[in-house]
Amino acid sequence: MKKTRIYVEMCVLLTCLLILWQFITIIFHIPSYYLPSPVDFFKYFIQFMQSGNMGLHITTTLYEIFIGTFWGIIFGMILGYLLAKNRLLENLFMPLLLIMQISPKISIAPLFILWFGLGLTSKIALVILVVSFPIMVAESSSLKKINTGYMDLMNILQANRWQIFIRMELPCAFHEVISGSKIAVTQAITSAVIGEMMGAKAGLGYLLTNGAEMYDLNMILSSIFLLSLLGLLLYEACQIVEHKVLYWK
Repeated sequence: MKKTRIYVEMCVLLTCLLILWQFITIIFHIPSYYLPSPVDFFKYFIQFMQSGNMGLHITTTLYEIFIGTFWGIIFGMILGYLLAKNRLLENLFMPLLLIMQISPKISIAPLFILWFGLGLTSKIALVILVVSFPIMVAESSSLKKINTGYMDLMNILQANRWQIFIRMELPCAFHEVISGSKIAVTQAITSAVIGEMMGAKAGLGYLLTNGAEMYDLNMILSSIFLLSLLGLLLYEACQIVEHKVLYWK
């Protein structure tokens, strides 16, 4: 019931913003090439979606996000475990990983394009780089917070390294990893679009660049709208998975 109320409030707010947008374009006589009205925009958006290439652009971006997020989570979990268990590795690699994350992704994207080309590989590699960091930090911090009493109990029971990982460490880290995945998905969209804007043959980021080059504001707004919608849907999907998997919360 609470969730339904939130969705209703969001729809009401969105409707009010669209009405305000329509009145602003009418009252101030704003030309469509500068800011189209909602009516004109949605007419264009329908034609935009009926274009034969739109399916290719959407599926290309989604493919980059899904593949990059999957491998980013895998690599992030491996790195998080290694850094949590080895202080020397943490001291050596954590500063380097922090520098790579602090660096603007738009400055890293050209390197990936030079190394991996204009195809999907460069975008997927960029997504993996961005996604793996929050997963790594989430798992590493959760493993470090495990009560030492649990570890003592496992040692008393003479559990081996694999049993400790499966029975204790993985369940303790799973909650943080699932929560970190929600952040990772939103960052994956941003990194995929940045990679496409720097150089691509298809994708929503590619359409953003084309729209800017052709001064087509409707194309830019349509691409932004689709990206925002995809981000919202993926975030909600992560929340559903979190509620299903962590049902005891």
